Amino acid sequence: MEPLTTPDSDRFSKALGLSFIGSNTTGKIWLFVEEGATFDIDCDTEQILHRRLMSHRLTSPLAISAVYAKCTRSERYPLWDRLREIAGSLEGTRWIVGGDFNTILSHRDRIGSDTNRQAEMVDFAKTIEDCKLLDPGFDGADFTWAKNGLFERLDRVLVSEAWTRVFEATRVTNLPRIASDHGPVLARCKMSISTNGGKAFRFLNMWIRHEAFLAVVQNAWEEPTGAGGLLNIQIKHARVKRALKKWNKEVFGNIHANLKDKEEAIELA
Repeated sequence: MEPLTTPDSDRFSKALGLSFIGSNTTGKIWLFVEEGATFDIDCDTEQILHRRLMSHRLTSPLAISAVYAKCTRSERYPLWDRLREIAGSLEGTRWIVGGDFNTILSHRDRIGSDTNRQAEMVDFAKTIEDCKLLDPGFDGADFTWAKNGLFERLDRVLVSEAWTRVFEATRVTNLPRIASDHGPVLARCKMSISTNGGKAFRFLNMWIRHEAFLAVVQNAWEEPTGAGGLLNIQIKHARVKRALKKWNKEVFGNIHANLKDKEEAIELA
């Protein structure tokens, strides 16, 4: 989020159904995450907040850079250099960059002014090329910012090549402007179906005959999530699955290996 004032973070947290985890040094970039996710700060400056996200949905961390660029070309130089530094340190990590870049990438990104911004566009394009970032495209509004008859696409999302290998699709939607000169940008990612990921969850009927089964489910389900609506249900389901998997391993172990051991013992007898 890019707050224009100093609103109550708790109010936004409740509205979004997400937990507020902090902001950058100037307080102009805010981050909210679902309950259970963790963020490790790698870079915190006036123009960029870069962190690594880990969630129960992921097998490895994601690199996320939230951007709030300065308004002049010279002031953005440190941002471009910092993005290059981050790109060099990631070494193929899944990386998504998004926010208000305060500049356009092509003439198609603006109507309502003939001001020459060619040099700024070259700076931006060169940074994207150096960082090996890709533009996944977008739908929705053509422009994300408007003021006094000037319309520009200042806000966008970029991803690394490694990101595209993990996520089957990344859909970016420019949403309508409401009570702000900027419109929100929504990025939705669909993970690729892979047999190399975690094992599928399988419910075993033998569990319900164990005296501790209901307690395991109840304890996992009743733990507060800090979220609401469907996200609340989703987090609870994920918790119950993790709890049952752990409990099954501790109580029953590997049933296939146990069965094989019993068969060998019977054969030997």
